[in-house]
Amino acid sequence: MEAQRDSRIVTARVAMDQLEALGAPAFDIGVKRFDGTMLLRERWGAKQVLKSLLWLRRENLNRGHIYVRPAGLHGLSLVDDLKAEALAQMKVDGFEPAAVVETSPGNFQAWLKHGEMLDEAASTKAAKLLADRFSGDLGSADWRHFGRLAGFTNPKPSRRLASGLQPFARLLEATGRVYRQAPVFIAEVRAAIASETASKTGSSGTAGAGQGAAEMPPLRSLAEFHNDPRYGGDLHRADLAWARHAAAMGLSASEIRAAIMEARDLAKKGDVRRQRAYAERTAYKAVRQTE
Repeated sequence: MEAQRDSRIVTARVAMDQLEALGAPAFDIGVKRFDGTMLLRERWGAKQVLKSLLWLRRENLNRGHIYVRPAGLHGLSLVDDLKAEALAQMKVDGFEPAAVVETSPGNFQAWLKHGEMLDEAASTKAAKLLADRFSGDLGSADWRHFGRLAGFTNPKPSRRLASGLQPFARLLEATGRVYRQAPVFIAEVRAAIASETASKTGSSGTAGAGQGAAEMPPLRSLAEFHNDPRYGGDLHRADLAWARHAAAMGLSASEIRAAIMEARDLAKKGDVRRQRAYAERTAYKAVRQTE
């Protein structure tokens, strides 16, 4: 009896920690039973999930899969079926997850927080670009895909442990933070959508007829400009050149400023207030020059 109580406490704690890290106002809970039936509970708050913990545990004990996703439009992306190496690379590249769940030994799901709400098209495109970039499951890359709720077992027969037991979905990280590259990446997402839209419009003959629609080039990284020999190591010139490029690609001044602040150590500019002022000057100058 004591062990069961302790188990309930652990499940409740990790499930609530995951929901808090995701930070959505409401969640959809999915319970996929052994016979394939899917039970959906929509727009539950974290308190409702907590109140339903005993029911969810019973369903899980009967080999039901317990899933979660943000309800409605949201500002998160799920990257499914990641390996440890890819997860580490995400962090190196500035795509630090808000939450990481190990769904079975060596298999991970990462939730990334964009810092702004995305519509369906942008949310799906973001998920697909992230899955492609970090070798996640493209089949799971869309705006409404479920991830596993931590604290419950993964009943897939193929994931059964050597002991014969089913592995728990373990919450490894729950920072709840927006990843560093969010402003630049979201601009890349929108540029990709604009390019696809222009391409479709051009092929339909309703716009750009006879000329075709020029495909929008990809957004280049700030690091690429920093390493460009044309600027001779002058990072100020490189920052401004990249800011002009980013503004031409549709990034706002605030997005450009955030990217510059995150890209390198600006301590030589002075305190944080002076660093921010430098980034703002560079961003607004670039935007004005492209207007």
